[in-house]
Parts: sequence; structure tokens; C-alpha cells
Amino acid sequence: MRTLVLCVDRDDDFGSKTGLNSPFIGREENLNAAMSLGVKDPELDELIEELEPPEELPDLVETMTPPDVNPDMTPPPDVQDFTPSPMMDTVTELDIASDALSPIILKNLAPGNMANRSGSGRAAAIGAHGGQWGQYAEAAVLRALAWLKANQNPDGSWGTRDREGYTGLALLTFLAHGETTASAEYGQTVEKGIRYLVARQNEKGEFVKTENSGGVYGHAIASYAIAEAYGMTRIPSLKPVMEKCVQVIINGQQSHGGWIMYTFGKGDVGRWDVSLSGFCIQAVKAAYIAGAQNKGLKDTLDKAAAFLKARQREDGGFPYSASNPGRQPNMTAVSVLCLQLMGYGTDSEVKAGLRYIRDADASWSKPEQAPLYSWYYVSQARFHEGGASWSSWNNKFAPALIRNQNKDGSWLSPGLALTGDGVTREFRGDVMNNKVYATTFAALSLQVYYRFLPTYQPIEDKVYDQTSDNDIQIEIL
Repeated sequence: MRTLVLCVDRDDDFGSKTGLNSPFIGREENLNAAMSLGVKDPELDELIEELEPPEELPDLVETMTPPDVNPDMTPPPDVQDFTPSPMMDTVTELDIASDALSPIILKNLAPGNMANRSGSGRAAAIGAHGGQWGQYAEAAVLRALAWLKANQNPDGSWGTRDREGYTGLALLTFLAHGETTASAEYGQTVEKGIRYLVARQNEKGEFVKTENSGGVYGHAIASYAIAEAYGMTRIPSLKPVMEKCVQVIINGQQSHGGWIMYTFGKGDVGRWDVSLSGFCIQAVKAAYIAGAQNKGLKDTLDKAAAFLKARQREDGGFPYSASNPGRQPNMTAVSVLCLQLMGYGTDSEVKAGLRYIRDADASWSKPEQAPLYSWYYVSQARFHEGGASWSSWNNKFAPALIRNQNKDGSWLSPGLALTGDGVTREFRGDVMNNKVYATTFAALSLQVYYRFLPTYQPIEDKVYDQTSDNDIQIEIL
């Protein structure tokens, strides 16, 4: 059984499961030469090289002039509706319909909902939260988006296996930047990715698992992407797709409130997996915000919060699984972020978890366990915490990612060449999959300045009723 592996179980046999028996896959420059498709952007390369940040970094976030980004978007075209085929490998026959303009260009949006993903909102957020790294981070993100566009498969997917999960990660990266089917530069890229996932859903709502696709992780990530895609585009055909895939996650929640790896079927209550649970929680929360009407959405989130709180240890850390109960910074950050998303940001468990990851590092030369995965979650958790904690972390992770982006716009995990030690590995697969994995996680981390809306936002216990020509109501859990 193959899954999109984002976990960090140190007992796993990396070589036997991937066919990559050497702990050293090769030097980065050799990998780049072998895999690069030649995506170049001389202006952005020059920006990174010429604007070298100072060695002495400030402790506090400074407001700065945001980068010049293009906020223009146009409404999606009027095309025919579609009926998804559950087992289709190509999606050229599918048509996407929309009965509303993208929320990116709607007026009277609920405060703090989607505005930060628009061009002007994104620029303002970068200026407010990016400190001196904001403009470099945005340049790196733009290069990453160009690389992802150039490396999309003809059928709309990404990667060579576990394609549902990798496609979900790539779509989340474009959506985080405000790119929808209406985007002039990336509209077709986003649409092809959405079409691919829709075509892979069967009648039960599952994203079809075949030889080169991936199980529960892939389903959770793909569901997350579909929920955000519907929330940002209001394509009516996506709503039932979203509700069906989220229902699979709801049905797969165990009696203890979490989820278990490898199956959405009911299993032994002694088994649980915080990593998978994190993606399931994010998918359900995104669907809730997007307006999914599945029965039990709120109850699912309440049970998930209780599950996470019950797993916390006395020192504030959270474990990975029942079989790997040692506290880990990455799993602690997963748990803290999910609790923040579910409205528990001021609770004692969150405060204790934030103290536990207070000393998290972002060293590229000496990476911690599952570094890119960990930084993705730590960045969001500490962004929500704000203040000096966020400033300190921003001055660690942002330059580490910016300075280690490959010339073609992609990234490779810093743990890739260190997989033999059984600690830092976070990835199994070929080089292209590693690049898609690393590039999406790195870009999503650098998009934290604006990406946290609409899904990643402080929860408010009230409903915003916005009045517009489209009469859209957004409810915040």
C-alpha cells in the first residue's frame, strides 16, 4: 500500500520502500542539472542577488514598502457545467461552470476573509508582517509558481506518484497566492489541477487510489485543496465534490476524535496519527468556511480538538502517534496550529505548545526532523501567536528558504542528503516528487504573511453577513 508520506516515523525503511538504497541521493547541483526544465527569471534572480540582506537582523518586525505585485484578476469565463467521471485519467472533456465572480474581486467581503490573497491585500500583508524579508519572500514565491506551472503534468496533476496529494499541495500554493481559474497568468494551470482532482473522485467521494496515487494522506490534502478552490471560485460544480470528499473524512474520524494512518475505516482506538489528523482537520475547517453543508461538520471539529488536547504531554509537546509517543516539534506545531484554527488559540494547551516550540530552529545545514514539513507548521503557529515570537521566527525561516531556493525556482529538502541518520528524513520518492513536495511546502511557508486567510485566520464567534450583488454569506467558525 502506497501513501503520500508526510510522516516522520523513524522506524521506516527508507531504502526498501523507495528503491533508493543509498542514503545520499546526490548533490543538489547534480539533481538540478538532471531535473531542471530550464525555468529562468533573470529579473528575480537579480533581485535576490542584489538585495542581499544584512547579517545583523532586527528582533522586531519593521513595516516596509511592499513589493510591486499585479492585483489584476478577471472573472472566470461562462462555460458549461460538468459531471465528474470517477475513473478518468484525463480531464480534457470536463468543463467548469461558475455562477459567481471569484471572491477575490467581490465587494463587501467579510473582514479578514479573502482580501489578503488579492494583489493589493497581499502586498499590504507582506509589508505589515514580512519585515525586511517580505520582498525577497515574494520574489521566491513567484519563481516557485513559475516552476510549478512549467512542471505540471499534461493531465493537470503534479508528481510521478501519489499524484492526488501532490496536486492538492500545488493547488493550495496557487490558491494561497490568490490565483484562481480567473487568473491571467495561472488560470489554466489552476483549472487543469482542479479538473484532475474532480476526475479522480469516485461515487463514494474518495479520490481514487491506483498504483501511482496515494491513500488517506492524498485524500485529505486533495480535499483541503478542493475546499479552498470552491471557497475562492464559487464554481457550483465543486460544492458537491467538496462535500463528498469531506464526508469521507468525517466518516473516517475515529471514536477518540482523531484519524489513523492507512485507512478511513474504523480501527483500533489505540491507534492514532497526529500528522494525518492535522490535514484532515484543515480540510474540514476549509470546507466549513467555504459553506459545506455536511451534517456533523462542527461536531467533527469539536471532537478533533478534544483528541489533540488529550494527547498533549506535561512538557507541552505533542507526539506523532501511539507507536511513536516521543514529543516532536513538528507534531507540536501541527497540533497548535489546528487548535488555533478551531478557536482555541488562547487556551492553556496552545500556550504550552507554543512554549515547547519556542526554540525551534531553521538551520539548512543542520536540519531538524522533517525540516520543511516542520517549518510549514511552525511558521503558521507562530504567525498566529504574533509579536516577538513571530519576529524571531521570521528572521530564521525566511532567509533559510530564500537563500536555498534553486535557480530554477524549485527547492529540495535539506534533509534529502541526510536520510541515513533516521531522523531528518521526511520524504520518500524520486527527485521530481521531492521537488514538488519541497517547493510547495517552502512556498506555502513563505506565503504565511497572507496565506492564512480564509482558512488560516483567528476564529471569531460571530457571523459576518455581507451584502453584495451575489448575496454571499460567509460564516466563520
